[in-house]
Amino acid sequence: MFDFANSSYTTIIVTVAFSIYFTKLVAPGANADWWWSVAVAISNLIVLVLAPIVGAIADGSGRKKPFLVATWLLCCLGTAALYFVTPGALFLGIILFVISNCAYSFGETLVGGFLPEISTPENIGRISGFGWGLGYLGGLASLILVKPLIAGGFTEANLPGLRMAWIVTALFFFLGALPTVFFLRERIERRSGRSVRAYAAEGFERIAATWRSMKQFSELAWFLVAFFIYSCGLMSVISFAAIYAERTIGFTSSDIIMLFIVLQVAATTGAVVFGWIQDKLGAKRCLEISLVLWLAVSVGAYFATTKLQFWPVAIASGLGIGSLQSASRAMVGLFSPVAKSGEFFGFWGLAMRAAYVVGVFTFGSVSSATGSQRIAILVNGAFFLVGLVVLGRVNVERGREAAEAWNRQEGRAAELT
Repeated sequence: MFDFANSSYTTIIVTVAFSIYFTKLVAPGANADWWWSVAVAISNLIVLVLAPIVGAIADGSGRKKPFLVATWLLCCLGTAALYFVTPGALFLGIILFVISNCAYSFGETLVGGFLPEISTPENIGRISGFGWGLGYLGGLASLILVKPLIAGGFTEANLPGLRMAWIVTALFFFLGALPTVFFLRERIERRSGRSVRAYAAEGFERIAATWRSMKQFSELAWFLVAFFIYSCGLMSVISFAAIYAERTIGFTSSDIIMLFIVLQVAATTGAVVFGWIQDKLGAKRCLEISLVLWLAVSVGAYFATTKLQFWPVAIASGLGIGSLQSASRAMVGLFSPVAKSGEFFGFWGLAMRAAYVVGVFTFGSVSSATGSQRIAILVNGAFFLVGLVVLGRVNVERGREAAEAWNRQEGRAAELT
């Protein structure tokens, strides 16, 4: 349900509506793509530094859920505050976007840390896929809700509707996450009586220990390298998809809404179907199929010149985004001992945020420097190719064995105490 709720933020704010609003009205001009990439990069740099620490502290204190609730509330408030971002209010727009996007990102990492607690190695693919699939349904539902508000176009004449769309998005996130707040329970023993400073010190110590133990978790390390590389391409697509469709292909605001409604359905299908495929063929094979699909999408987007040509490319990207995200999260879950899930998903979040910084800034810089988003999308495709090559180095069985060995070791230690 948290996946269902927070997808409203990525769908409306990061991808479909606020991104276009920002580049057309808040930061118009030749450098609009660059300013948008700067806003995305700043928020993800902050998360890049702090996410592993937050995960380690949450694990150390047994308080992943309170941390999750705090980030949820902050994201909802930051998203609603985007109402005050009017045309030309560049720096206010950047500040509020950074706050809300940081909170969203921390929450995404924390909720991922619950995955090893609520699944087994045999069903983790289906559970992760179901979560992502339900998330895309949440994105679809939020799109339908804001459709009347943004259908009038990204113009100053439609400013009241556009500003109200950010409030509706915040309310959707708030209400959709309430089942998580009320019913999800923490399964690791809570530790109390310590200061935040003490937990922070322990968090740094645990991160250092996790980093030193990467020799034991070498397959996880290699996977995170591959994940970072191909995520550079994926995060650029998420941040610039609607902007590319509007500016390069010529989609209207109504076209974009319909495009992303179809994309949400395709992404839901991709997440659920590939989750099933993953449990049958394995996470690695599922990722390889997804990355080949993304290479085809990158080339197809470069050559598409009409709306009719762009539609099949967009549908393929929807299938690809759902499968790639679901399988990636499940892969980290497979390689994560339960006691270290928060830390390892912290490193997963770190890799994702680093990819946001590098990938989105690369796309924005290439687009602004060349004046062509087509060249930028082709350069972006190279990330998927290199990621596919590095992924070939990962041995899934050795990664699972390392996680299981750590779990057995923790179990024996618990018995002795």
